[in-house]
Amino acid sequence: MSITADAVKIFTAGFELFKKFGIKAVTMEQISNACGISKKTLYKFVSNKPDFLFQSFSFFAQSMEGVLYEVLEKNGGNAIDDLFAIERFAEKHMRGDEDRLIGQLEQYYPELAPRLKKKREEVVFKITQDNLKKGIEEGLYRQDIAVDHITILYYGHILATHENNIAERPADLDELRQTSLRYHIRGIASDKGIQYLNQIINNEEWEN
Repeated sequence: MSITADAVKIFTAGFELFKKFGIKAVTMEQISNACGISKKTLYKFVSNKPDFLFQSFSFFAQSMEGVLYEVLEKNGGNAIDDLFAIERFAEKHMRGDEDRLIGQLEQYYPELAPRLKKKREEVVFKITQDNLKKGIEEGLYRQDIAVDHITILYYGHILATHENNIAERPADLDELRQTSLRYHIRGIASDKGIQYLNQIINNEEWEN
């Protein structure tokens, strides 16, 4: 999705309002005021509030994908390092607000929620597939893993731990996500990858 600088400003301002006040409470007039433009100008970018929601959330997903790849490039690690970097990034920047807003979408705009979840799915699938291919090339993941199948399974892990709806008694989310990540890596790693993962875990335990 290619958008203008003005659209970036508008969608960013709107998304911040949604995070602060909630999707239902924010009006198009508040968005236009926050952007310093008239409602007439705002409606040159979108047709209505549902359209604004879809475009702003789509922009957020695309932006997070770009930022995440920049983080991985700066990280300069291998595929397993990347997974831990992704987990840290998601914990800091993508959880909480996003989960809450998706829940509000399902409640107030149920027709939009599946479309926006699809956008999130596309981002996760691309990042996961890139990571799997990188790990195979580095010899950290087994050569025989089915990339497409593992991508789907890992996305299922993410959703389960994201929404924490797999048990009657909620687990500690941080511990659950760490366990899920290690479980995923152990399921696809080569002997070399298992050794590297154990080094990371041992270092974490030593630091704690």
